Amino acid sequence: MDYSVVDPDELEPIEDRDCDLRLVSKSAGLENVAINRFRAEPGEQLPLAYHYHEQQEEAFIVQSGTLHVETPDGEYEVPAGSVFSVRPEAPQRAYNPADAETAVEVFAIGAPAVRGDAVKYEPDDE
Repeated sequence: MDYSVVDPDELEPIEDRDCDLRLVSKSAGLENVAINRFRAEPGEQLPLAYHYHEQQEEAFIVQSGTLHVETPDGEYEVPAGSVFSVRPEAPQRAYNPADAETAVEVFAIGAPAVRGDAVKYEPDDE
């Protein structure tokens, strides 16, 4: 398959997540990059835990709403149309605060597409 068109809304959501997660890269036949679509209602977070990746770089492209990202350096607010990037070994927790007025929709792109490199981060790890 050299080309594909994927509508994330037609994909099955991943179970046992705080928010709606659709795995786009797998359906698109991509092996070297991970692309996921997240939709988080107020009070929901995107990852399962505050974490960092040992190898993977990530970019969060905010489609709608405002993404909030907690880091050891402080909190970031990422409005729709903006991109938040994270280098390997940089801890982060992306979420939609409980007092948000709307859901946040984000495409997360990670490369390389590795499994098992996410490490739970405890704020006193520094």
